[in-house]
Order: sequence, then structure tokens, then C-alpha cells
Amino acid sequence: MSVPGRAGIDRVEPVAAVIAGLLRPEFNVMVVFPDPDDPVLAGKPCAVKGCDRPGRCRGLCAGHHKRWSSQGETDLARFIGSAAPMRPGPPRADEIFDLSSLSDTCRVEIAFVLQCRHDERARAIRPAAVRPVIDTLARVGAASVMERSMSEWSDLLPSAGRTTTASALGFLRYAWRQLEVAASGGDVEAEYQRDVWDAHRLGVPVNVGHYRVSFERIPQPWLRQAVKTWARARLVGGMSFGAIRRDVTALSWFASWLARARPHAPGPSLITRAAIEEYLAHLATHGPTPNTRLGYLTSLRGFIEMARRRRWLSLPADAAIYRDDLPHRPAGLPRWIPEEVMAQLESEAALARLPDATTRHLVIVIMETGLRAGDACRLSVDCLMADSVGWPCLRFMNTKLAAEQLIPLTPQAAQAITAQQAEITARFPHSPYLFPATNSNPDGARPFTYNALRQRLRRWQADIDLRDAAGRPVRVTAHQFRHTLGTRLINRGVPQHFVQRLLGHTSPQMTATYARLHDTTIREAFEAYCATRVDIEGRHLPYQPDAPTNDAEWIKHHLSRIAASLPNGLCGRPPQQDCPHPNACLTCPDFQTTVEFLPTHRRQKEQTQALIDAAEADRRHRLADNHRVVAGHLQQIIDSLEHLERSDGHHS
Repeated sequence: MSVPGRAGIDRVEPVAAVIAGLLRPEFNVMVVFPDPDDPVLAGKPCAVKGCDRPGRCRGLCAGHHKRWSSQGETDLARFIGSAAPMRPGPPRADEIFDLSSLSDTCRVEIAFVLQCRHDERARAIRPAAVRPVIDTLARVGAASVMERSMSEWSDLLPSAGRTTTASALGFLRYAWRQLEVAASGGDVEAEYQRDVWDAHRLGVPVNVGHYRVSFERIPQPWLRQAVKTWARARLVGGMSFGAIRRDVTALSWFASWLARARPHAPGPSLITRAAIEEYLAHLATHGPTPNTRLGYLTSLRGFIEMARRRRWLSLPADAAIYRDDLPHRPAGLPRWIPEEVMAQLESEAALARLPDATTRHLVIVIMETGLRAGDACRLSVDCLMADSVGWPCLRFMNTKLAAEQLIPLTPQAAQAITAQQAEITARFPHSPYLFPATNSNPDGARPFTYNALRQRLRRWQADIDLRDAAGRPVRVTAHQFRHTLGTRLINRGVPQHFVQRLLGHTSPQMTATYARLHDTTIREAFEAYCATRVDIEGRHLPYQPDAPTNDAEWIKHHLSRIAASLPNGLCGRPPQQDCPHPNACLTCPDFQTTVEFLPTHRRQKEQTQALIDAAEADRRHRLADNHRVVAGHLQQIIDSLEHLERSDGHHS
């Protein structure tokens, strides 16, 4: 067999012999008439009641679309409701696949490709996308699709509208791949020999993202073969397909640089320590971000070590990447979403503007549980469980831990899952997924994809005009909902190890980023509090931002918030000391407060005056005097805080 992707005249006969025995009678014809109910080759029927033609144009068949256009494209819903079905007649050219102009071998090949597309029950294909390919094959008198390479056929396709050309090119690539597989008998070994691997043909599950990996950007044949061998070993060893794609991308970077820096050097002997050091310098100045650079070098390091250990390449003895060559990973904070932005996203009005119920329920579940988007998209339809007291829990596969996990649910998440289960039972009664893909998925056999979720989130945020506190447009990703939940939990005082278990982190260091953010947020609030605090005498307590005792005071303040949270202020006494003034904070010299509590003090002043009047009426003069002390402190506090409020421009 010749190299995949090149001219393949020698493969014409083997391909024809293989597919001739696989082609079913309904496809082994000159003209393929799709069944109107076929969701792949015909699509949904025309929206006009009683019309059995495919609705390919705005939900209308070609005849009704032409009639609607001739009427000035009036209200579409009104037209659909009032239009009569088209009269029975021969199918139009945009409803059939006419293969009569092709040679016998070409006709069988294209018919076989249509059969494959039909059997996959995935993305629909329109005759308009196939017709330019048929016309090109007929124009050049092709004996077979396999007689020319993909690049040659691409150059021969006629230029049409951008959408039509892209669809035709997509079908041509699909046809080429299917015929390549047929030529090799669909053998997995043959797939591993190709320069582009398809996860489906390898029988490898793909959770999110792309299902192909390309080695074509590795120009050195000896290096490309070694990287294939390495990728296969890692794939067989349990590495995810997405990780393989990242590894191959990393090696493609190195191979491209090697081709430029050492264009005439021979084979593996050019990968010396000196060459590696040059590559390190190149990445540092022209490479990606530090995190991505670290990933690229880690992949290259693993490849070099395994290639030497398993003798895939005869590498120089000094070819190595050491630990201190790797860039330091920045200790970034989680990309949480500010609460004013979350309030817009969580509102019922905003959620109602998502395109469909499945997308809306998926977004709610991710918001409420913090699940990774890939794990959420692949939830099973029976993921809901109840604990011993009937509280709803979620069972899911944590792909990063490669383990099943069970977490408690909020009522909002449980309601969304229950509603989605009802939705799926009605639409896809046999779907294994809670969130099946909403397009190109007639049987519900494929899960919702991360790419679809990302695109819908982007359009939704533009639709609701999402803005930050400063009024600037803002965009958030699905993964930021996970960061936001972790930040919220830590800020509510949930212990770090519980947050780690809930979010399924592999190490406490991952969860510690939320704790660092919590400390930063509270420290900023502490410094703002210090700028306006007064004591029980109403005296302003000064705060110098650069004072050497600030760290100690911050620790005392942070611990005091945990030990004694007051309704009208904060305790300034270290928590190690017992309080000599229990329930009498307004007579305690350690009491501090800010303008934040001004409304509370005003209400307490009114209540204290009522207590004084009641005590005087009962002739309990000592009790009245005690209340007057409290009232005096309250008045001093109120006067000072009102002065600070006016000077800072606040409004109560």
C-alpha cells in the first residue's frame, strides 16, 4: 500500500473490490433517493404540515422556500401555518444524490461513502455539498477517487460560495478517509501507520475536544515514526487521547524548530545537549506562555527518556532535559467570576435566554456543582441518587482521577437534573447520556460536546450583554464556574479538605489556591475596615499601611472574626485572651466598629432609649443608668461614624 494521502492508482482495484461487497442495494443505484425521514441524508421534513420533502432552507423544502421568497419573505411562522403541501411530483435536484454522470468505480465509491455517512447517524450531509464533488469527478473523467491525492482534488474543486466550497471540501475529505479505511480493511494497525489518527477507528474514547491527532507537522521521517511509536505506547498504557494530542503538539514544535535550526544535520545524532539548550533559549524568547512552555518541555523530556530506554532512537549520550531546565510554574490564583457578574448569569431571566432546555440545564449543573465541563457533558442519564435521608447526590466519573465520585447536590442542581431526565426520556428514550448533543445526533448516542458548550456560552453572554462592575463587556468560560464555586466555599468557611473532595482535586495544593485568594480578599477588606474604624468613645483609630505591626494585627483580626463575630462590629482583642465583657461589647474598650454598621447603631440607640424610659417608669434607676452608659457610647459612635461618612462621601 502506498503512503496515505498521496496519489494511489495502485489502490483503485483493492478499494473497489472491498466496497462492492459492502454496498447495500438501496445505495447501489444511479440516483440515491433519501427517505424523507432520514435525519442524515434528508434532514428534518419541511415545516409545512403534510409536506414530506426535506426542509433544507429555513426549515422549508425548496418549493416552499421559493414560494415564501416570492411573497417577500413575510412572517415565516404565519407562512408555515397557512401554506398548503407541495403537490406530489418528482424530487428536485437539491433533494437527491445523482451519481449517473460518474464512472462505475467512482459511482460505487461515492455511494459507499453516502452509506457510511447514513450508518454513522451523526452529521447530516446535503446534496448541495456532494454535487461539486460529483461534478469535478465527472469533469476530469476520474476512474476512482483514489487516483489523485487529497491536495490535488482540492485544487480541482470549483470555486463557489464560501459555505458551499467548505462543505464540498469537507465531504471530499470524509470520502477520502472512508475509502482509505476500506482499502486497509479497517485494521487498527493500518490506522497506526497513518499520519493522522482517528480516535473512533482506534476504538479510543474521547471525552472532549478533537478526535484526531496529526503527525504531519513533524517533517523528519525518522522523528515522526519515533513519535508515533511513543504516542501509541502511551495510548495503550491508558493515556487519554487529549493528552496524546498535547504531546504530539509539543513534539511538533520541537521538530519544526529542529528543521529550521539544523536543516542538513543527519538523523537522531543532531539531538545533542547543545541543540537542546538552543531550543530552550528559543522557547524562552519566542515560545508560548510559561505554563504551555513547561508542558512542551515536559513532553519532550518524557519522549527523550523513553526513546533512549526503549531504543527507538540512537540518541547522543548527553541528550537530556534536566529538572532545572523546566520553567517555574507561576502560582496563579483561580479565575473566579466576580459576584456582580455571577448575579447576572444566575438570574432566571438570563438563563431563560439560553438556546434550549438541554443547554440551560447543563449550565445550571456546572454552576452549582463545579464539575469540569467534559465530565458534566458525559453524565449518565441515571446519575441522580439519594443518600440515607433522601438528599439528592450526583454520581459521575471524574476523568482526571479516573474514578467514580459521589457528591451532594443543591436543590437547584437536583431540579435541573430531574427536568433534564424528563426531557431526555421524551426525546431520546434510549440515550445513555443526560446531556446528548442537540445537533447531528438523531438517536441521542453522542454526548454534548465541549466545543458546542463553549460556543453557546459565548453567544449567550453577548445576547444578555454581560458586563462587569465598571460596565465593560466581559466573557467567562465554563471552567470559571468551577473556580467560582471553590472560591465561594472557602469564603464561607468550608474546610479546605472538604472543598478538595467536593471538587475532586488530586492534591491539596490545587485547593490551596482558593485559600490564598480568600486571604487576599479578606486582607483587602481588613485594610478598608481599618480606614474608618472607631472605638466606644467615638475616637478614630488610625491605621498606617506600612506599619511593621500590620501583619500581626491582620492575624489577630482574622482570628477574631472566627472567634467572635458581632452584629454591630468586630472585637479587637486577641482570641487567646478571655473576654471580661461577655454580652456587653458597647462597654468594652476592645470594641471596634465602622460606617458599615451605622444603621445598626441607630436602631440600637432607639431601642436603648426605649429601655431607659421603661426602667425610669418602673423606678429602676440603676438599670436606667446602665442603659444611659450604653446610649452615650452609641451616640459617640454615631456622631463619629456620621462624620467619617460625610468626609468619605458615603451615603447611609
